[in-house]
Amino acid sequence: MSLAAGESSARKIFGVIDLVGPLTLGRALFLASLGVVIVALERSFNWSLQLPGHHGLEAMALLVLARLSCTNRWSATLVGASAAVAAPLLGATHGVLMPLFYILPGLVLDLGYRLSPRFGRWALFLPLVAALAYAAKPALRVLANELFGMQFGSLRAGPVYPMVTHLLFGFLGALAAVLLWRATERRLRN
Repeated sequence: MSLAAGESSARKIFGVIDLVGPLTLGRALFLASLGVVIVALERSFNWSLQLPGHHGLEAMALLVLARLSCTNRWSATLVGASAAVAAPLLGATHGVLMPLFYILPGLVLDLGYRLSPRFGRWALFLPLVAALAYAAKPALRVLANELFGMQFGSLRAGPVYPMVTHLLFGFLGALAAVLLWRATERRLRN
């Protein structure tokens, strides 16, 4: 690459950016903006696909990127909380449980990530944790249905179908994020 031609290596471009770091004001604003992006994407692509959990692709990808980019133990929960705050402002309505639908996957992801010293080198570990984290949403719906009689359209055919689709979409979104993260790390090392 010729620097005289205006080209630069990825290492030089991203050399001033720390991919991973503590929770600073800038990183907190970045994490909060990821929560807003999750809701904005959900609202922008609000197609009726009849596939419960299809927003897990983008939501879990962004939650996993948040989890990987910050050393604070509650970084994904912070993203979920900012999504919960942004949702009513952006017109996303999911009933009274709406804040939990955004916070719970981040919380489960953060708690599962604490197991990473033991299993973290395995590429599929974080996507599996994220799949379980995203499946917490239909689990909460099933619980609310059983305890309080709350009705949810995604449970019309029973709890198995939404659980499987949430697991699948959460896994795929997180896998995409992990692969992107690892490729970025590899590129910066070279």
